[in-house]
Amino acid sequence: MEDLVLLNALGVHLVLIQSTRHAIDSYISEQGLQSAFHGHRRITDQALLKRIVELVSQIRLTFRGLFMRAQHRNHGQSSLISGNFISAKPLGIHEGVNHQFTGSIRRIDASGIRRQLQIGSIVYLDHLSHSPAGELYNLASEEVAAETAVALNADKLILMGSTPHCVDAHNERISELALALVGTTRTHQNEEMQRRLDAAERAIRGGVNRCHLLGAGIDGAILTELMTTDGNGTLIAAQPAAPVRQARVDDLPGLIHLLAPMEERGALVQRSRDKLEAEIDHFCVIEQDGRILGSAALYPLDQQCAELAALAVDHAISEQQIGSKLLKHIEEQARALAIQNLFVLTTQASDWFKERGFVMSSVEALPENRQALYNFQRNSLILKKEL
Repeated sequence: MEDLVLLNALGVHLVLIQSTRHAIDSYISEQGLQSAFHGHRRITDQALLKRIVELVSQIRLTFRGLFMRAQHRNHGQSSLISGNFISAKPLGIHEGVNHQFTGSIRRIDASGIRRQLQIGSIVYLDHLSHSPAGELYNLASEEVAAETAVALNADKLILMGSTPHCVDAHNERISELALALVGTTRTHQNEEMQRRLDAAERAIRGGVNRCHLLGAGIDGAILTELMTTDGNGTLIAAQPAAPVRQARVDDLPGLIHLLAPMEERGALVQRSRDKLEAEIDHFCVIEQDGRILGSAALYPLDQQCAELAALAVDHAISEQQIGSKLLKHIEEQARALAIQNLFVLTTQASDWFKERGFVMSSVEALPENRQALYNFQRNSLILKKEL
């Protein structure tokens, strides 16, 4: 809660959606009851709806207390606002099954929510909503989150649960996932994560830029995910969050900032700003949130050979993923130019290149025009990869 108050103080507009699913499941288990489902939707009868109303109210009051404490500790000025921003409709009868008091969204008052956000309030929504006729319905919190994000044209949707991130077939964390791969990834996830993936897919197809899947039990999960490059959850976007693109002149400040530390320790040849600007067309970069995370350059030497140069990755992020992505892009560019041999000169990263198919070579193997420029004082190792 303190992290949310901090984000709000920094100018981030927040809409919070309460989920009571775990509390409902615990109540049903403790009472020895059977909860009926149709697909992934819980069928809500009158007795269960009454208990859900009690649980939602109890959690809302607890949350308000946490908010007040966090606001006081951090000298916050915002208000926590709830209201009838969502109207519901009955889910009705599907495949012969009456869902009773389980509903879905009829309308979202996006303009009303925006008015509260513009004055600095945090909007708090739960998953209980009335229909225009005054009937109360139990909605799926993931649906409320996704549809509200779409209605507000939100920049981000953050879905938190007990599972901290998506995993691949080897049970390794997936830090970034393109929308097109959600379907194949879903089979490796538990039921909770599958629900969140469905909501994320729904939101992104509706125009939300990015969705983050985080673990609610990880201290600082939201700030770590939003304010560091690697994060701690799974980021889902329509396209990869950090694609490789052609460098531009306006990238020069970021490029200089990226290359300078490696130039100072002798890992890269020093390049002046004028030289970088003159050779900018040779460079490609990876950018995320306005920050240059990595760079690489391709210099054709003749019709058959080219040199990979200035491969650099921001020291604060995972080098393997960004570096490999840049190398793959450079190789694709070289193949498009019918280059057969790709050379790289390095003083400190020979093992990294060997692991990716490069082999040791020599000055004599370089084209004559590059041999003439070889700096024997640097004594760089020369590696070559046949494309």
